[in-house]
Amino acid sequence: MAIVTLHLPDVKTSSAARPAACPHCHSGLLQRWGGRMRTIKDTQSQQAQVYRYRCTDCGRTFRHYPEGISAAHQSQRLVQFSALCWVLGLSLRGTSAILSAFPVSLSHTSVWKDVQALASRLRHGQPKRVRVLGVDGFYPKLCGQEQPTVVAVDLGTGQPIALKAIAEQDWRAVVKWLQPLVEALGVEVIVTDDLKEFALLARHLELPHQVCHFHLLRWVWKALETLRKQVDKQDHGILDEVWDIVKERPAEGAMRLFQLWSAIPVRRVRDQQTSALYRLRLLILRLHDNWEQYTLDQRFSQVPSTNNGTERAIGKWRIRSHSTRGFKSWAGLEAAFLSCGCGRI
Repeated sequence: MAIVTLHLPDVKTSSAARPAACPHCHSGLLQRWGGRMRTIKDTQSQQAQVYRYRCTDCGRTFRHYPEGISAAHQSQRLVQFSALCWVLGLSLRGTSAILSAFPVSLSHTSVWKDVQALASRLRHGQPKRVRVLGVDGFYPKLCGQEQPTVVAVDLGTGQPIALKAIAEQDWRAVVKWLQPLVEALGVEVIVTDDLKEFALLARHLELPHQVCHFHLLRWVWKALETLRKQVDKQDHGILDEVWDIVKERPAEGAMRLFQLWSAIPVRRVRDQQTSALYRLRLLILRLHDNWEQYTLDQRFSQVPSTNNGTERAIGKWRIRSHSTRGFKSWAGLEAAFLSCGCGRI
């Protein structure tokens, strides 16, 4: 049986030590300036001792909070725990009901604010460097309408990096959005599906491009099955060989594709519609010309052959979004995606 261990922040009801320096002028000459017991919301404690200090140099006063306590009414442990309950599958009201057993009175709107706080922390705690970036588009509902969105995911960790409300077909807008992100994170490889706009994206970003092998197999299988019904049976062996090459991706795959392409005669009908063999020839030529993008993972270490990491991040969000009854703002949608797509807290 799997065991899940949750690491939540510690919460102290009083400070064991004085503050090291004034937060305003950084002077170490501080004088205690009173204190009071403050009511807090936490799973274990209800009150904490908070002292105020005065700086003898600048004369300003400030509060010194115990570990796990801040100016907010909730402790850091409760904020993280409530957000974690939502990420693990509970609804906002379900999380509120669970917390009432501790007992902690927390409304569903407060739980949603905790989720947004978690997303903000994840946003600021993103990795400094991402070697392989997965990019994909999806269509979440915002205010009841589909919103074209593009997401970028670190395929090394599966952590969502950013998302933008733009259509994946608008490759110029995607380039404009991704360019500073790629430069800041030092991205070396981009992984996408076989959408032609993504090929233009990778070219303008000047990045090596890996096309998802799963998407490749899907469209090639459909194309070959259509051609199988139209070509003569004596040419079915060519279709089978093309499928074997795409499926296995051998080292000599580009050469074998070129040989198959050269062996097929060029035929066109008079009404300018291409024959089945001519369309097969075009398909083989497309595979040959893009073979480097289909097999980049064989030459670059730690580059996945598929874009499944990005698809998983989107899938987690889709499952989780059913309990939110839709999103009314982009900030809420972004917070939900960053929180659900991250495998750690």
